[in-house]
Amino acid sequence: MKVKPFPKQPGSSGAYPLTSPPTSYHNTVSPSPSMMHTQSPGNLHAASSPSGALRAPSPASFVPTPPPSSHGLSIGPGASFASPHGALDPSSPYTMVSPSGRAGNWPGSPQVSGPSPATRLPGMSPANPSLHSPVPDASHSPRAGTSSQTMPTNMPPPRKLPQRSWAASIPTILTHSALNVLLLPSPTPGLVPGLAGSYLCSPLERFLGSVIMRRHLQRIIQQETLQLINSNEPGVIMFKTDALKCRVALSPKTNQTLQLKVTPENAGQWKPDELQVLEKFFETRVAGPPFKANTLIAFTKLLGAPTHILRDCVHIMKLELFPDQATQLKWNVQFCLTIPPSAPPIAPPGTPAVVLKSKMLFFLQLTQKTSVPPQEPVSIIVPIIYDMASGTTQQADIPRQQNSSVAAPMMVSNILKRFAEMNPPRQGECTIFAAVRDLMANLTLPPGGRP
Repeated sequence: MKVKPFPKQPGSSGAYPLTSPPTSYHNTVSPSPSMMHTQSPGNLHAASSPSGALRAPSPASFVPTPPPSSHGLSIGPGASFASPHGALDPSSPYTMVSPSGRAGNWPGSPQVSGPSPATRLPGMSPANPSLHSPVPDASHSPRAGTSSQTMPTNMPPPRKLPQRSWAASIPTILTHSALNVLLLPSPTPGLVPGLAGSYLCSPLERFLGSVIMRRHLQRIIQQETLQLINSNEPGVIMFKTDALKCRVALSPKTNQTLQLKVTPENAGQWKPDELQVLEKFFETRVAGPPFKANTLIAFTKLLGAPTHILRDCVHIMKLELFPDQATQLKWNVQFCLTIPPSAPPIAPPGTPAVVLKSKMLFFLQLTQKTSVPPQEPVSIIVPIIYDMASGTTQQADIPRQQNSSVAAPMMVSNILKRFAEMNPPRQGECTIFAAVRDLMANLTLPPGGRP
C-alpha cells in the first residue's frame, strides 16, 4: 500500500495523530486487500485505525508488537497512540462508542460484532497469573490496584468453583517436583503399612483407580440384589442390603482411597470392631490396588449374604488383616475375591471367587508361617463350600490339575470332615469360621511336601 503525505493543518505539530486522519484521507489512500484478509484476530485494526483505539485489549495484544517503523510508517514526535484508558484526540471527527455498540466507520476495517473476549473476561488473558487462582477474581491478580481498567457493569459475577481439589476447570501450574510426587510410587497415606497391601503405586494412580472403582460399584449395585439409595452428596454412593446400610466415598483427607461406612439395621447383631474390620477390608483389599472390578462383584455378593454368614466371613477377614493376633495358628489366611491362577480349574483366573445361592462357594489361600529361609513359604488354595441347609463346611470337590499334588487337598478334606463330625451344626449357627480356624491350627504337611 502506497501512502501519500498529507498537507499540514494550521497549528499542528507536523504529524497527524493516528486516531485523527484528515478529511482528504479517503481520496488519497485505498486499503490493500492483502492487509484486510491476512491479519490475525488480535490485531484486526492497525494503530492508525480508530477502532483500535476504542476496543479493549484482546489476548493477542499481550504479544509484543513490532514497531510502526517496520511497516513503513513514519511517526512524528507529536504523534500519540490511543489507549483504552486515554481520550480521543479533540480534532477527531469520530466519537467514542462502547465496546458492544461500536461502529466500524473506518474504511476497509473488518467488521467484528460483539465485544472483544478481553472485555467479557477481564484479567483472563493467558499471560495473566490470576488464571491459576481457583476463583478468577481481580483481587488475585498482581496487577490489581495498578490498572484503571474497571469491570463492566453488565458483566456477570465471577464463577465460584466447587470446593474440591479435583473439580477446578481452570488449569493449575505444577512444578516438576510436584509432578514427580504425583507419579512416584509411594505408600498409601493414612494406612498402616501392613494393611496397605503389597502393591505400590503413585498418588495419581490411587486417585484415578478409586474414581474408576466408584463408577464400577454404582453399576454393580444395579446388577446385584442391592438397593441403591439416592444421595444429595456429590461423589457419594449409598446402598443397602437386608441388614446393612452402606455409604461409599473418596477419603476426604487424601482422595486416594475409597472408604466404606457401614450402619447396621439391627445394631444388636454386630459388634463395633466387626464393622470396622469390614470397612478396613473394603478400603485395603477390595477397592484398593490393583483396582479390579471383579473384586467389587465378589464383595457385594458377600454383603448380600445372611448376617450370620457375613459375620463369619468378617472374622476370616480379621485374621487376614491382623495375622499377628493369631499366634497359635500355623497358617496365615487370605480371602480370595477373585480366582487365583493356582486354584483348581473351575473358572478362568480373575473371575469373581464368591458364589452365593443355596450353597456358598468361596476360596481361601493358606500360607504356612514357618519355613526354611532358602525356601519360599508353602501356599495352598482351598475351595470352601458351605451348605446353608445343613450348615456344614466342606472342601469343594473340584478336579485338580494332573501335575498337581493331591496330598494337601486330601489332608484339608479330612480335617474339615473330622471337624463336621465332632461339631455338628446347630440351628441358625454358621460353621465357616470355626471350621477354617480349626484347619489353620491343625493342618500339617509332610516334611518337604509341596501342594
